[in-house]
Amino acid sequence: MKAKILLRRALEVSERFRVELKVYEVGPSLKYPEGVKARYALIDVINKLPRLIVDNHAPFGFHAHRDLPEAPNKRLILDARNHIEALDEFWNLVSEVLKNEN
Repeated sequence: MKAKILLRRALEVSERFRVELKVYEVGPSLKYPEGVKARYALIDVINKLPRLIVDNHAPFGFHAHRDLPEAPNKRLILDARNHIEALDEFWNLVSEVLKNEN
């Protein structure tokens, strides 16, 4: 099955940060048992590095990488049952980052 784009968008959220949202419908597999591959990223456009990523894959399900770029393998498991709930949690995490940047 070819991946079907469910969401692909880039948004400027401040002078320093851009958000990239990507969700694909994929065939269910061991890596993506729900049949959805999601990646939400907060990009520091000044340093050209991701600051926050929410993604999903086995064995973690939906999870956040909040300590980027220092600790890319540190994960916070999210209480999200699907990509829409994970997107809500992503926006909450983005708000925290933006609030702490000011």
